[in-house]
Amino acid sequence: MKLVCKLKNLMEERHISQIGLAQETGLAPGTVGKLYRNQINRIDENTLKQLCLYFGLKSVAQLIEIEWEPGDESPIRH
Repeated sequence: MKLVCKLKNLMEERHISQIGLAQETGLAPGTVGKLYRNQINRIDENTLKQLCLYFGLKSVAQLIEIEWEPGDESPIRH
């Protein structure tokens, strides 16, 4: 499984640049750039909060989703 960040789509819908978003949210430009390119290793709680507030998201799932790959098993057994 992998995490997929939808930041690029959100930014394109709002016509905002990476630098513009960094300035508006106070996030580091490098952080915004990595999320924009979907290079996620981990994400800070404050980063999630700032992005959700800026874009008016009601759920982190509107920003990050889990993409299951063939052969992945859910850790939850039914």
